[in-house]
Amino acid sequence: KMMNDNNLVRHLDACETMGNATAICSDKTGTLTMNRMTVVQAYVAEKHHKKVPEPESIPSSTLDTLILGIAVNCAYTTNIMPPEKEGGLPRQLGNKTECALLGFSKDLKRDYQAIRNEIPEEKLYKVYTFNSVRKSMSTVLKMADGSFRMFSKGASEILLKKCYKILTANGEPKVFRPRDRDDMVKKVIEPMASEGLRTICLAYRDFPASDGEPDWDNENDILSGLTCICVVGIEDPVRPE
Repeated sequence: KMMNDNNLVRHLDACETMGNATAICSDKTGTLTMNRMTVVQAYVAEKHHKKVPEPESIPSSTLDTLILGIAVNCAYTTNIMPPEKEGGLPRQLGNKTECALLGFSKDLKRDYQAIRNEIPEEKLYKVYTFNSVRKSMSTVLKMADGSFRMFSKGASEILLKKCYKILTANGEPKVFRPRDRDDMVKKVIEPMASEGLRTICLAYRDFPASDGEPDWDNENDILSGLTCICVVGIEDPVRPE
């Protein structure tokens, strides 16, 4: 009967389970929501901002690192384009979460495109693409002095476990202990999540030239020892009726 109604049934026990359902709640990005993700909160420089912070409130070194990380560690096919008609919203092309981060860099009055022009995609030393196991994406740059810098972004609860330092209010990294992480989950991530926001952690790691080239195939080792730059809360607003 369900197949006659053009319902795809793969498990016959689904019929029994569904038989008792009185209400079905669904969400489909782009149907119930606008599919326009934007950063609306950020925890950066030891402060939780309930709206996008002013660039002046972030140490310049932290801001430079943050914008460089967003520019090179988002797919180069993802872009924010001018609105189609005057007064409209900017167009988001590509991955919506990455669009939110690129929009965040624009809100911070920085141009990610200038960085991409300076570091074209072929100059990226190594890219660990997002996958469901890692739940993060990382990009490695080779610096002029022979050292390497890796930028990572991903699910905050997973990436924070790999951070052993965090950037402070003066832009310096300080030790980030498990106790600090638990505090951050309680005071920053859970409040963001309770407001329906998706939380993304942005981090980086430096590999000094004196240590030689790391073993890039050993992902567990490479993706540990990160320094947290910030955690952002991303909203996908509900489509107005």
